[in-house]
Amino acid sequence: MHGLLSVVLVTLVAVTLPIEIRHPLALLTLPALALLAEYLPVNLGRHGLRLTFTLPFVVGMAVAGGPLLAVLTDVVVTLLASIFHGGKGLKRGSRFWIGMNVAVAAISASMGGLCYGVVNEVTSDIIGRTTYSSLAFAVGYGVLNLVLVTNLGRFFGHNHRAEDRRHVVRVGSQGAILYSLMAVVVSVLVHRGLFYLAPLTLVPIWALRTGILLQGRMEEHYTETISALSLMLQRAHPYTHAHLERVARLAGESALRLGLSPTRARQVREASVLHDIGKIAIDEQILDKPGKLTDEEYEHVKHHSVFGSAILASVQVFGEMVPWIRHHHERIDGKGYPDGLRGDEIPIESRIIAVADAYDAMTGTDPGVGSRNYRQPMSTEAAIAELERCSGTQFDPRVVRVFKEVLASGGL
Repeated sequence: MHGLLSVVLVTLVAVTLPIEIRHPLALLTLPALALLAEYLPVNLGRHGLRLTFTLPFVVGMAVAGGPLLAVLTDVVVTLLASIFHGGKGLKRGSRFWIGMNVAVAAISASMGGLCYGVVNEVTSDIIGRTTYSSLAFAVGYGVLNLVLVTNLGRFFGHNHRAEDRRHVVRVGSQGAILYSLMAVVVSVLVHRGLFYLAPLTLVPIWALRTGILLQGRMEEHYTETISALSLMLQRAHPYTHAHLERVARLAGESALRLGLSPTRARQVREASVLHDIGKIAIDEQILDKPGKLTDEEYEHVKHHSVFGSAILASVQVFGEMVPWIRHHHERIDGKGYPDGLRGDEIPIESRIIAVADAYDAMTGTDPGVGSRNYRQPMSTEAAIAELERCSGTQFDPRVVRVFKEVLASGGL
């Protein structure tokens, strides 16, 4: 079905886009470079999301033989790479994924070809025409392709995680400037008959690919470190497992509704997973005590926020989170710990974690894992009433208000 869709789209484009062969030899060089670049993808997430580097050579084809040949080149190269190279979604030989990849290529290249044709018609300057038309092709293709890659899979039964989509958008946006620049460079070389120099553009493209791969590995190490620290706490105190996951979800959604950026909200979720990491330095007999703690025991437990911030301070990538972890038990009225901060002196991230943590501590249950059972969990209504009662003294009123909205919308 998707292969048929791509054929229909290319046929429609053929009615409006001309074939204008200006440099016959370039018609052999550029498709070969495009195919080579297609075989050097970067996997951006699970389920086969990939970034390839064919666009500069596809745009060069528009200059060498007209936008229709550029569209056909992209479709054929994508088809060949999908069949013989594949990816996580293609190793099964799925016609579905081959067809969808080809369809996305056809749609994106068609948009690029249309943009190229429009700008080419309205630009009178001969020298500027190649530059502006090529740039229009690259932008039109790149924007639509990014939208399709990050969203289209959902409509065909393959839901990508929000994190995957954000990662694709972030990396795609970072590469867009170099992508467009390389497209213009290739196009100018072709226009001047220097298409044989086009392979040199593989050097900066390879550098971009290497940079993206390194960034991806750093992010993987970051995630693995969070998982390892979280697992360490869960092994020592199993009752914390579900608690941390619930707090992370509630805190992350609250952060978004409070206007924090998606990146910041993700960091709040990660900090929520680690907010009790300092408990690994607390006496296990006290933490796992089935009854109410004595004053002396409670004072000992209160040091976990200091211990946690000290643990994370030794890892550079967690630098921003350190004060959030240290101050997640501060109070708006200044009667919290460890530093007695009040009001806006407390980081907003700490205030968010504090509300989510308190709510789940009041309502959460993890039967069968040895949680302390000296009190029965509260109902949702009773816990919300307690948050409202402590709003303005223990908790930030604005955070409490937004947190209630998260609960009302099914945030848990």
